[in-house]
Amino acid sequence: MLQVLEESRGDLFAVQLSGHIDKQDYNIMLPMLEEKIKQHGKIDVLAEVADLKDVSLEALWEEIKFDFRHAADFRKVAVVGEPKWLDWLTLAASPFTTAKIKHFPPQQRLDALNWIKEQEV
Repeated sequence: MLQVLEESRGDLFAVQLSGHIDKQDYNIMLPMLEEKIKQHGKIDVLAEVADLKDVSLEALWEEIKFDFRHAADFRKVAVVGEPKWLDWLTLAASPFTTAKIKHFPPQQRLDALNWIKEQEV
């Protein structure tokens, strides 16, 4: 399930991923991301992963295609969640985007939001 969070405004897209994620979830989320990019150019993303069970292969394929098309359209991506594989995911994704990507444990959610809001010098 995909849920857009209340912090999602302006150039920030905030979303929670939980349970089972499939292509239908991406058919909802990707147009929203496209619109934010169209409105703001580069955007930031806060992705909360909470009790995620699985992600379908079709959803992963949609994600990969989208990410390659928009690799330069993200400034910062904060991934909030407990699973250790999120550390690996953020590290593995870094070479394929100009965005700064960082993983935060759930208890540091506020730190993740503050990190996104920090202006680069």
